[in-house]
Amino acid sequence: MEIEEFSKELQQALQAKQEWFNGKILPEILNQYRLMHSCVRNLYELLTKKSLIEPDPYRLDKRISEIVVPDSSPFNETEIPTVFGERFSDYEIMLDFICTYYRFSSENMSIQNIKKLLDFNAVFNWNDLSINNAKTNTRVLATLLNTARAGSPAVVLSMVSDSISKSAEAVKIIDKGLSELGNFQREFYKGELRKDLFEHPEFNKQKAFSSSENELAEIKRLYAKVLGKKPFYNELVSEIIAEDQGADKDQRQQAVFAKLRIEETVERKAKKEEINTKEFLLAGVLVLGAMAPTLKALELKIKENFDLVFAKKQGLFAKLSEAIKKAFHIPPKEKICQISVKDAKTGVEKTEKIKVNEFLGDIAKKERIYTLIASKSPEYSRIESSSEETILSFLNKQISEVQALFTVINSLDSYFKNAVEAVKRPKVKGMQIELAAFRNSIVGANKKRGEYTSIKEEAEQLKKLGIKND
Repeated sequence: MEIEEFSKELQQALQAKQEWFNGKILPEILNQYRLMHSCVRNLYELLTKKSLIEPDPYRLDKRISEIVVPDSSPFNETEIPTVFGERFSDYEIMLDFICTYYRFSSENMSIQNIKKLLDFNAVFNWNDLSINNAKTNTRVLATLLNTARAGSPAVVLSMVSDSISKSAEAVKIIDKGLSELGNFQREFYKGELRKDLFEHPEFNKQKAFSSSENELAEIKRLYAKVLGKKPFYNELVSEIIAEDQGADKDQRQQAVFAKLRIEETVERKAKKEEINTKEFLLAGVLVLGAMAPTLKALELKIKENFDLVFAKKQGLFAKLSEAIKKAFHIPPKEKICQISVKDAKTGVEKTEKIKVNEFLGDIAKKERIYTLIASKSPEYSRIESSSEETILSFLNKQISEVQALFTVINSLDSYFKNAVEAVKRPKVKGMQIELAAFRNSIVGANKKRGEYTSIKEEAEQLKKLGIKND
C-alpha cells in the first residue's frame, strides 16, 4: 500500500479505535476503580477502627493534582502503625482522586500517565495477599488483615474476603484495559506524527520517501519546530519508517490495522420476553453504590464548613458549661441553620431549616448503605434476590432522596460562602466538583430506571395489542 493511502486509512482506523476506548473501555476502567475504592476504604476504616494503623493526621490537608505512587520500600516492623498507616491512607486518597477528579479519556491518558496508573495498581498484589509475599506493602496488609479478622463477626469476615477478591478482579480488568490502551497510544503517537509532520507544508515528501535515512532526517528536521517539547520516541519513529519503506512494509502495515481492529460482536435480536429487565434495575442500584466516595467527600467538607459557621470565641463560662456537659454525658445542643432552597420543578424558593448533626448523620448513613452496595456485600445480595417491584421501589425511594439531598447541598454551597465571616471565607471548602459528580450519578441511576420503565411499558402495550415478539 502506498504511503499516502496507508496514512489516510490509518487515520480512520485510529479515530474509530479512539472512540471505542472513550465510549466503552475507559468508562469500564473508571467503574472498576470506583468499586476498588469502596473496597479499599472499607479495609482502611476497619484497620483504623481496630487501631492496627494510625490515621494520617495530615490526610485531609493533602492537595492532589496528579497520580503519585505510594512508597513501597521496606521499613521497620515497629513502624507499621504509622508508616504503613500513612501509605495505606495515601493509597485510598489516591483512589478517591482517580475516581473523582481524574479524566478518563484517551486524550488525557498518555503513555506516561498509563505507566503511572499501572505502577499505582502494583502497589499491592491483591491476587496474592499473603504474609509470605515478597512485596513489603502486600505482606504487611495481609498480616494486619489477618489480625483484624481474629474474633470479628461473620459480616466483617465476609466484607474483608469480598473486598480482597473484588479488588483483585478490578485490578485485573483495569490492567488489561490500560495495557490495550498503551498499545493503542503507541499507534496513535505514530499516526499523529504522520498527520502533523507529513502534511506540514515544509515537509519534503519526495526527499523523505526516497530512502529510510532521508525520511528520518526530515522527521528530525521539523520535529521540534512542529511538535515542540512532545517526547521523541526513537523506537516508534523507526517503526514508522519501516512501515513506509521497509522490505516487509506490507506485512507491517497489515499488522498495524490488525492492532486497531475492533472486534465486532454479533448481537442477535433477542425476544422481548427473554430480556432480563431486572438487570436494568440492579445496574441503577450499582450506580447509587458508586456515589459513596462522593458522599463521603461531601460529608467531610460540609462538616468543616459548618465548624467555620458556628466557630465562636468561647468565654470562661461557656468553656466551663461545655466541660460540665461533657463530664455528665449531656448531648450538645443541636446546631440549626436556615437556608434558601429553590424547588427544581417550580423554581420557587423556600426557607428550609437544617439540623446540622442530624443532616450529617443522614449523609453518613446513606454513604454506608451505598458502600455496602458497591462492594456487593450480603446487603446487596438481599436486594439482588428481591422481586423487581421491591427493587424498583427501593430505587425510586433512593433517587428521590438523593435528588432532594443534592438540592439542599447545592444550596448549602452558596450558604457557606455568605454565612462565614469574611476573614474565614478562604477556608470554606468549595463543593462544585463533588456536586457535579453527584449530579452525574443521579442522572445515571435515572437513566437505568428509565430504560427499565420503557421496556416494561413497551411489553405491556404489545400484550394489550395481542402482539407476540418472536
